Amino acid sequence: MKHAFITYLLTMAGLVLASCSTNAEHGHSGTTDEKSIAIVFEGDTHCETGGYSRFAGLRDAMRQADTTHVVTVSLGDFMVGGALGAISKGSYITDIMRNVNYDIITLGNHEFDYGGDHMEKLLKKLGVPVTCANYYHCGEDKPVFAPYIVKQYGSKRVAFVGALAPETMELQQHAFYDEHGQQLYDLHANDLYRLVQQAVDKARNEEHADNVVLLSHIGEKEAMGVSSHKLIAATRGIDAVIDSHSHTSIEGERVKNADGKDIIITQAGAHMEHVGKMVIGTDGTITTSLIAIDDITNKNERVAATVDSVMRMAQTVSESVVCTSDYELIVADANGTLLVEHEETNGADMVTDALRIETKAEIGLQTGNGFVKNIAAGKITYGDVVAMLPYENIMSVISVTGQQLLDVLNKCTQQTPKNDHQFPQVSGMRLKVHTDTHSVSDVEVLDTASNSYKPIELQRTYSVAISSYYKGGGFYNMLKDCPVVRATMLTVRDVVINYLSKTLGGSLGESYRKVQERITIL
Repeated sequence: MKHAFITYLLTMAGLVLASCSTNAEHGHSGTTDEKSIAIVFEGDTHCETGGYSRFAGLRDAMRQADTTHVVTVSLGDFMVGGALGAISKGSYITDIMRNVNYDIITLGNHEFDYGGDHMEKLLKKLGVPVTCANYYHCGEDKPVFAPYIVKQYGSKRVAFVGALAPETMELQQHAFYDEHGQQLYDLHANDLYRLVQQAVDKARNEEHADNVVLLSHIGEKEAMGVSSHKLIAATRGIDAVIDSHSHTSIEGERVKNADGKDIIITQAGAHMEHVGKMVIGTDGTITTSLIAIDDITNKNERVAATVDSVMRMAQTVSESVVCTSDYELIVADANGTLLVEHEETNGADMVTDALRIETKAEIGLQTGNGFVKNIAAGKITYGDVVAMLPYENIMSVISVTGQQLLDVLNKCTQQTPKNDHQFPQVSGMRLKVHTDTHSVSDVEVLDTASNSYKPIELQRTYSVAISSYYKGGGFYNMLKDCPVVRATMLTVRDVVINYLSKTLGGSLGESYRKVQERITIL
């Protein structure tokens, strides 16, 4: 897919790259002397900063060619997914995006990772119009952000309607409920298609939009029975869909809407390996293409300078020391294979202790695939903890019966000694795993009053510190319906850093030099 950048300029009139355009099209007949409208978009960047200057550079070159109106759009999930986002809770990414100077954005589920209030604060700082037709404060009849945004390009009016995956309420549950379990926001899962249709109809009938483009952070996973393809099939009046969330690369597909009309849908994958381009021609024809970010040679120097500045600031934070240790905290072997997916390690002991102790729960649980890298002996920095625990999983305390715990332990050790992503690392508990019978025995829970282990009581409920991943597939979904005793706004990483720097006083001492023999493999 290598192209000389001059190709972009030579084809501005049609804006079709021969080697990556789908030429998928639909639209109206007739032509005018007006310029075409090009929508340049990205989605699911997840803190991948390397592409922003090229993304803006592409936009700049197209505008300089002056053969088309150019719109710059983000489909969300930009605040979270890498160390840069974790260090600043999305603020550094917002700084970069502000200098890109987007025209419109819609929300991704990970914008909620640090809570609705924090998200709205950063979006205000970003200063870009936001559209989302199905995000409401509970009990209110108007959405938090505009259900659609209309832009005028020459004599043409284009409406952009935003929509967010309802599963966000499960994936980022902590942001939608307060600490007492009171619901704060609603994405109206059962009413999504109607709300989108309502926005489309208003844009058409009241704002006289010539074209309607859906900016969708819904994807193709069909979570909660919803997908972008199904949304198209259930609605009418949408001309094209720019999709995201499922990290899929779709150059252009046609999906029939409720009237049987072919509607084009496109998606640019993730991490800005590609960016997308949708062109509404002067005759109403719509074409789509994907562009490899490495094929864009032009850079926006202001954005590049902002990225460099932000990276320098992030490095300072990343190198800050939170603890010291004269031994390695292990979660993987020398080849990077996760040991924590089939056995206990000292690194997992430390992390699960942090979960339990910092949240004052009786038990700490973490799946094996929540870890990534070892932490070397010596000074333990913020960046070291981020590297070990890079995921933005939010902590909560749930209520689990002894029987449910036993069922989870049996299910999640079925593959032992083979690796299993769901292998349970534990604190406040010990057990034996039998690889011949694929079962566990001698499950005991720590009684903190006597500092001794006692047999698990199957009918009793226990408080368990656990990350938000348990709601989205962790532990084979076996705990997803357990009631939340206490929600937090803290990531696993936040809890661990507090444990190392404050609770342990900045030194591991001898506590985790050896595995603490909580899990015995037989």
